[in-house]
Amino acid sequence: DNDNDNDNDMSTTLLLVSLLLFLTTLCSHAFVSPRIVSTAAATTTALTAKAPKTRVEQAGCGIALIPSGNNQLFDPDEEGKIGGTQARVDASYHWKGGSSTSSSSSSSLIDNTNTDAQHWLEDIGLPLNFAKPNKPVSAKLLGRTRIIGDDAPGDIQHVVLKLPDGMHYVEGQSLAVIPPGINPANGKALYKPRLYSIASTRYGDLLDGNTVSLCVRQADYYDPITNAIDPAKAGVCSHWLCHGAKVGEDITVAGPVGKTMLLPTDPTKDIIMVATGTGVAPFRSFLHRLFMEQTVARHLFSANAWLILGVPVTAGLLYPDELAAMQENANSSSASSASSLTIDYAISREMTNTINGGKLYVQHVLAQQADVLLEKLEHGAVIYFCGLKGMMPGILEALEDVCASRQMDFPVKLKQWKANEQWHVEVY
Repeated sequence: DNDNDNDNDMSTTLLLVSLLLFLTTLCSHAFVSPRIVSTAAATTTALTAKAPKTRVEQAGCGIALIPSGNNQLFDPDEEGKIGGTQARVDASYHWKGGSSTSSSSSSSLIDNTNTDAQHWLEDIGLPLNFAKPNKPVSAKLLGRTRIIGDDAPGDIQHVVLKLPDGMHYVEGQSLAVIPPGINPANGKALYKPRLYSIASTRYGDLLDGNTVSLCVRQADYYDPITNAIDPAKAGVCSHWLCHGAKVGEDITVAGPVGKTMLLPTDPTKDIIMVATGTGVAPFRSFLHRLFMEQTVARHLFSANAWLILGVPVTAGLLYPDELAAMQENANSSSASSASSLTIDYAISREMTNTINGGKLYVQHVLAQQADVLLEKLEHGAVIYFCGLKGMMPGILEALEDVCASRQMDFPVKLKQWKANEQWHVEVY
């Protein structure tokens, strides 16, 4: 048993090393590169012949090193929506950049070529409080890497944790992290839990259903006189996750929590995601689920997903090439003809808005495309906001202005959207 455990640990470690090498190499360009696609093309045929989990992991461990082209693992209508437990093999099944892996033009199922899709966590419901803050559990830090360029202000790290067995979550939830330290007066935790929006799907970046990823900005304090960072006042938890904790160290966690930032159960509803900085975390999980992973959710989604992401400079864009790969998937011949992905960036220090000629922020994108936005909301679209709480006053003001210019009562509309569960906010 110990030998098996060691083998499993070694396998997980090797996967994480591979994952973080790719992340580090591509940190200023996010995760996906056409160069990687071309170098990987020669091995893709061999990958499809391996065990499903190994094949998926070697294809990028949940990160789109190889855009999926037009291979569909299953047709929900034909297969009775069974969760993707069989692969349909026909002449159109192939990896982008490689030759077709099928030698048959028949669309019938062939037993020796069936592969598992992701389905084993599709019926877990809404997991809540596997561990409560007063009875936390230990996760393990598997790795982390900086994911913004040197020209971007601050430090943002992609952090991957291994969760204890049985601890699961769904897209849109948050994980509580408790920094180390004991209060000598009462023997209890010295610090309160910090909540972080989860940036991975329920399957995790390793697609093993046992890991979770966080997108963490180190909280820095700037001296008001010198305008220099005071390291003594760095955020306790964010600094620990980004630089203090060592790989392999236990991380005390609780949760998951969150009921308000979940994807709609109706796959025909448009979703609008507005984020600033690390607020993109839950939307990364949404978009991986809808456009990258081989799940029922992806194959049933038949609407438009619209992401608006605000950052100060181009080097601060989070996961841009990963998002580009998602757009390629959305536009590929295998995608549902009714599904699509729209991405708008608001790079405040480099772009100007058409409202007043000033810097471009996320609220200006909403105002500039107000007709599209309001039409979507009128037809039942669900809108989400995530990021620093300072984003909301400008957004609310912009929406009030566009509604007033169209003789619409914004407070009434807002109340209606909230009542219809179309309006979701998670700010910090």
